[in-house]
Amino acid sequence: MNLARVESEARDRAQMILGAISLIIWFVVAFTLGVRWFIDENTAQPILMAGGIALMIAAIPWLAYRPLVGRLMKRRGIPPPRPAPRSDPTE
Repeated sequence: MNLARVESEARDRAQMILGAISLIIWFVVAFTLGVRWFIDENTAQPILMAGGIALMIAAIPWLAYRPLVGRLMKRRGIPPPRPAPRSDPTE
């Protein structure tokens, strides 16, 4: 069992899960704002604003990326990688 491969698979799976969640959130928020604001084809500015607001809200689940990768690796019985020690910038 290659640790790098397992970590790569965990990262890929986390990206797939979070991408699907973000897509659903973006669609729901943008559609809801579009209906609430009654956006038609002649109002470009509210369409862009609704998409931007939806994008910001859809990005929130990505804050759980590292914990999700760690959990997916732990599920396979592998502890999450330790952070690499940083060198002193004056050295």
